[in-house]
Amino acid sequence: MNPARLPEADLHAYVDGRLDVARRAALESWLAARPAEAARVAAYRVLGERWRAAYATMLEEPVPPALLCALEAKPARRRPLLRAAVGVAAGALIALGVLRYLAPGPASDIVQRAAMAHTVYAAEVQHPVEPRARGELLEWLSERLRMKVQAPELHAAGLAFLGGRLLPGDAAAAALLMYEGQSGQRVTLYWGPEFRQARETGLLYASGERGMRVYYWLDDECGYALASAELSQEELHAVAKMAHEQLEK
Repeated sequence: MNPARLPEADLHAYVDGRLDVARRAALESWLAARPAEAARVAAYRVLGERWRAAYATMLEEPVPPALLCALEAKPARRRPLLRAAVGVAAGALIALGVLRYLAPGPASDIVQRAAMAHTVYAAEVQHPVEPRARGELLEWLSERLRMKVQAPELHAAGLAFLGGRLLPGDAAAAALLMYEGQSGQRVTLYWGPEFRQARETGLLYASGERGMRVYYWLDDECGYALASAELSQEELHAVAKMAHEQLEK
């Protein structure tokens, strides 16, 4: 699969999980070489999740009688136009919500990147990470990020390493490592070399929507952010301390 651009239908089918195994693997390989397209697909995933979360309860509500009467009163040739207008309006509202969520806020950019990556990939069941052995994966990510990528040992916190994947960044590639607890709770560690700075910050904390919690720090090589929507702040802090001590030694 080497075309410079794929049909939108293929990308949406991938996001919706409607591709077979072979086609999915080929498309993921295509995305891995095209950070801009991968970022667009990631945005599609977030949009879909927020659409479902925002309107899940509304889907169970009955259609108001007045609206049914209005639809029945319209000539048949005008009904598709009315439905299309309703769809466009709903899409605009959702888009505004996503833009508001992604807009710059008091938290640093790395926090927003880490939170979005966690939201997109931690919910995946079949393909949350690259299908590679640990050593091969870390070597591959190290080459892409042009620095040594390490997966800290977090067994003491009850977390097992699942794997990781390559992510796009504004100025450089990024990486996401994923861990899972015995109850299925997931924690992700975001590596962002473009967030490096001369002085290390030490551990910092930020929280977001839907229980999202992030501990992050920056040093002269990289920016790191541990994210979870399931661990408490205290639990995530203990995990962050373990990771920080291993990566900064």
